[in-house]
This record gives sequence, C-alpha cells and structure tokens, in this order.
Amino acid sequence: MTQLEIQLLALATVLTAMFAFAGYQLAPAEPVTGAVPAKRAWRWAGASAAAMVANIGMVHELLGLGEDVPDGGRIGAVCIGVLCAAFVALVAYALECGTERALRWRATGAAFTTAMVVVTVVMKIGN
Repeated sequence: MTQLEIQLLALATVLTAMFAFAGYQLAPAEPVTGAVPAKRAWRWAGASAAAMVANIGMVHELLGLGEDVPDGGRIGAVCIGVLCAAFVALVAYALECGTERALRWRATGAAFTTAMVVVTVVMKIGN
C-alpha cells in the first residue's frame, strides 16, 4: 500500500463518518410527533455512508491507485469529472427548491453519485 493510498483511506474514513452524521441529522421527522424514529435516522446515516464510500471508491478507481502512481493528466481529468458531478448536484439542489430539506439533500446526493457513476463509466471506456 502506497503512502497516497493510506492517506486516501484515512480521508475516506473521516468523510464517511462526517456524511453518516449528516445523514443521521437530515432524517425527516414524523409529521404528527415531530420526532425522528431511530430506525429511520440510522437508515439515512447508513445510506449517506454507503454513498460516500462508493464515491471515494470511484475516485480511487479512476486515479488507478492500485496499479501505479497517477500522472498529472489523469489527476486533472478526474478533478474535472468530480467538478462536473458537483455541478450536476448543484443543479439538482436548485431544482428541488420547493421540497423539504431532507429530501432536497437526498436528491442532491443521489445526483452527485449518479454523475460520478457516469464519469467513471465514460473515463473507463475512454482508456
């Protein structure tokens, strides 16, 4: 395992924990009681963590960290792909302006992950 892979693994762990906490906090409450059921909160936390692990795994695969040290061109292409996915997520966030906060952020996260899948497929086909 290279130093870069170890650093990416540490970053992935921290980001996954942060996104799991954010998912736990964003879980929608019951309309009558105003409380968030524990099962729903943990489901949202798990879904957020799984999406983060998938996104970081796609970046790891795109950079080709398991094979060799990535060159500048590959790093630049991956950065452009991630920025495009972030733009898609921003558009999804803007389009969901009339919905509840939790559902708006879920749509934003789903749009980002879907865009990352498309970026991964396109870049793998191109190689």
